[in-house]
Amino acid sequence: MCFLACCMSQTLAISSVADLGTTVNNGVMKYKVVNIVSGFADNAKPLVVGCRSNDDDLGEHTLWKGQEFRFLSAISGVETTQIICYFEWGSNKLEDITVFKNDEYFDPCAIRPDICFWKAAEDGLYSSNNDQNWVKRFDWQ
Repeated sequence: MCFLACCMSQTLAISSVADLGTTVNNGVMKYKVVNIVSGFADNAKPLVVGCRSNDDDLGEHTLWKGQEFRFLSAISGVETTQIICYFEWGSNKLEDITVFKNDEYFDPCAIRPDICFWKAAEDGLYSSNNDQNWVKRFDWQ
């Protein structure tokens, strides 16, 4: 599944981190890669994710086991960018989850400046700065 779409402001949906590297610098601005993955054990139910910022809608994406949705978000010293997502997995839901905020105090993405990982699993939503060491952030509601 390819998510190549250029949005009106400074958030871009992408198909592969490898295509762009993790930090993109267009000479004016740097971007951070945010990666959301369906980490479920089977394909009984898909993960449905919808993300938005104040001025961009990244759309709704249906992810099956192991599938990912990635996007770039601008790292700007001028304004704060915040990306908020909802997650649905069958009857389980999470709403208004901040997956990216260009703010030094936003813990899940603060350690590593170029990439942030999120993984939905049977027991909730996790974040990581290296795609290996996961910290549980939310239980399903």
